[in-house]
Amino acid sequence: MLTAEQEPERERWVAWIERQGCEVVRLSRDAYGEDPWRALARLFWEVDGVVLLGFRQLDARNAVWRPDTKEEHASAGWWTTPWLHIEAGMAVALGLPVLVAPETDVEDGVFHPDVWGTQVNGTELSPPGTGAADWLNAVREHRDHRAGTGRDQR
Repeated sequence: MLTAEQEPERERWVAWIERQGCEVVRLSRDAYGEDPWRALARLFWEVDGVVLLGFRQLDARNAVWRPDTKEEHASAGWWTTPWLHIEAGMAVALGLPVLVAPETDVEDGVFHPDVWGTQVNGTELSPPGTGAADWLNAVREHRDHRAGTGRDQR
């Protein structure tokens, strides 16, 4: 569920991805069904890369991590849906290039710049595609590799 301000941003990303010559495949909420893991695995088996847009979903600006311990500290602020972290983990496990683009103040899990690197690239949410060249190259390499192995290309 996205806000009225978030919807157009998502559509700008979809348009950018399509302009790069990629097909956008989305798994709607109702497509997850009773076995979301199998649905995600099937989808990820067919794609060459994953983009995760980290929209604000939970206001955690007044939350505290690990209260009453020596590691207690304030929360990062805004969190996105936990499903995106699961999807990122599955994509990484399958060797897919992952691009994450968090909304301002979203830094939980895979959206924290400290975890970006070779397989998980990160960029700002806006404008779409800025800083995504490494990810796009990895997607094209993955596509070319799959084409050479006889798997369906997407």
